[in-house]
Amino acid sequence: MMTTTIFSSTPNSIHQRRSFQFHCYSEVSKLDYNKSILPITTVHQQQKRRCEYYDLSKELVPYKKAWDRQKSIVKQRQVLIEKDEDFSDTLIILQHNPVYTLGTASSEENLKFDRNDAPFDIYRTDRGGEVTYHGPGQLVMYPIINLRYHKMDLHWYLRALEEVVIRVLSSAFSIRVFELMV
Repeated sequence: MMTTTIFSSTPNSIHQRRSFQFHCYSEVSKLDYNKSILPITTVHQQQKRRCEYYDLSKELVPYKKAWDRQKSIVKQRQVLIEKDEDFSDTLIILQHNPVYTLGTASSEENLKFDRNDAPFDIYRTDRGGEVTYHGPGQLVMYPIINLRYHKMDLHWYLRALEEVVIRVLSSAFSIRVFELMV
């Protein structure tokens, strides 16, 4: 399971809600920060999956707040998995305040500045990869899915995730995406 989600810096604000039909996603609902995630009915692999899509793209969400919420959601989802209960997939779109994140493969040597005099916050994360900058104007998409209801193949997952990003950018933001052949 990819472990990501977010909550708004203004929990009572109204967020944009959109519906999309892509791959296994069929229904979208609004995030309610005051309620815990409730299990939905069991869904068979051939059926469409429910996906909650939260558009926080017009807000700047501090990375730590996002990361803490991600860990909380993952714990809630793990409890549901242990009980063999289903839950919806989730896609969150947001922007972060300026921040650098270091993946598990990263080295501080790849930072091009002194960490003690960093221009922005720095977080070592449990994701793979190297150093990544996140900041205003950069849309970040966080999926939370239960791979038991999808193909459990990493290459399939990456291609499907890429397709979701392309379709959301096109449908929600009117951004045309082109694949570059390298």
